[in-house]
Amino acid sequence: MTTLRILIDAPPDPGRDAEWALFDASNRMMRTGRGPKASWPAADVVEAVIAATRGRLAMLALPPLPAARMAAAARFALEDQLAGSAEDSHIAPGAQGADGTLRVAIVDQAWMRAFVAASAKSGIRWRKVMLESDLAQPPAGGWCWCAAALDRPGFARTADGATIAVGAVRDDTPPDELKLALAASRAPRPRIVRVDIAGVTPALVTRAREATGVEFSAGTPWRWNAVAATAFAGAIDLQSGAFGPVPATPRVDLGRWLRTPLVIAACALGIHVLATLGQWLWLQWQSAELRRELVALARTAAPDAPADLAPATAIARRDAALRHGAGLAAADDFLPLLARAAPVLANIPAGAMRSLRYADGHVVLELQKLDATQLSRMQQDLQRVGLVAVAAPTASGARLRLGLD
Repeated sequence: MTTLRILIDAPPDPGRDAEWALFDASNRMMRTGRGPKASWPAADVVEAVIAATRGRLAMLALPPLPAARMAAAARFALEDQLAGSAEDSHIAPGAQGADGTLRVAIVDQAWMRAFVAASAKSGIRWRKVMLESDLAQPPAGGWCWCAAALDRPGFARTADGATIAVGAVRDDTPPDELKLALAASRAPRPRIVRVDIAGVTPALVTRAREATGVEFSAGTPWRWNAVAATAFAGAIDLQSGAFGPVPATPRVDLGRWLRTPLVIAACALGIHVLATLGQWLWLQWQSAELRRELVALARTAAPDAPADLAPATAIARRDAALRHGAGLAAADDFLPLLARAAPVLANIPAGAMRSLRYADGHVVLELQKLDATQLSRMQQDLQRVGLVAVAAPTASGARLRLGLD
C-alpha cells in the first residue's frame, strides 16, 4: 500500500503547488516532487503534514484519564498557556504516557476549519493530518533546532517533546526565541542543541554556545520527508474532536436491498391476479349453471314456447296464459301496468298526452313535446315503481314505452 504525504502551509487549493513525497508499504520514500494536485502521483492513501509555523506541541502532566475526557482535561490545563481563548485553538491529544505525561498538538481553530473546508472542496480525503514539528526527533537529553534554511523561520523541539517557534538566523546569531526558551528551561537544561539546518556555520555554533551556555552541534539538514517511519506513526492526528474524519457514506446496493421486497410484491401481485382470474372463472361457471337451469325450467314450464325465445319471457308468457285461463289478470296486462304507472302519469301536463295504446304486454304513450328534463325525470320515477320506461323522440313530440321488461 502506497502513501502520499503532502506538506501543507495553506488551505489546499488544486491550483497551488505543494511539496509531496511518495512512500511504499514499508514507509520507505520512493520519490518526491512539487506541483499542483493534478500532478500528484496516485497512491492508496493520502496524508497531510501541516507546516510547523501553523501549530505547536505542548507537554502536560495529568492524572490517568479515560480517552473520552482527555481533550477536555488538556484544554483546561492549557488555558494559561494559550495566547487567546481556549475556544480559539484546536487541541488534539496524543496517547498518555505511563507517568501521566500527555503530548498535545495545538492549531488555530479558524485555520483548521479553513483547512478542512478547502480539503473537502478540493476532493481530498486525508487518512491522517499531522504537524511537521511532530516529526522531529531530538537527541537524548537534548533539543533539536530545525529549519529549511538559515534565513527562514523554524522550530525547536525540546527533550520532553514540546516545540517552540523560532525566527530566522541573522549575522550568525541564534534567534532570540531560542535563547529565551533555553534561559527559561526547567532543570535539567538540555545537554546539547542539535542544529538541523542546511548551511550551519561554525561561527553560529560558537555564538549560540556563548549566548546560552549550552552546547550546540551541527546536525543533518531538516527534511520532513526523510524522518524515520516511526515518526510518522507516532505523530498526533489532528483529525479529532470537531474535526474528526467523516465516515465515508456506504454505497447502497439498491438491487440487493430491493430484491426481496420486489420478489414479495411480484408474488403478491401474481397471487392476486390468479385469485381474481379464479374468482371470475367461478362466477362464469355459476352464471352458466344458472342459465342452464333457467332454460331447463322454461322447457318444463312452457314446452310449446319457441326454442329461440328467452327462458324468462317464455316463463312469463306461460304464467300469463295460466292466469288468463283462471280468469285472473297477469302482471303485464293493461290494467295492472296502468295502475302501477298511474301515480307517475298523473304528473303529465294537461293536453300533453296525444294517445295511449296497449300491445304485447306494454303500454305506449304518444306525447306532445316535453322538456327533456321532465321526460328524464318521468323515466326515473317509472323505474322506481318497477317499470322499464323507454323514451324516443318523434317528429311531433315523444313516444314513451313502459312495461315490465
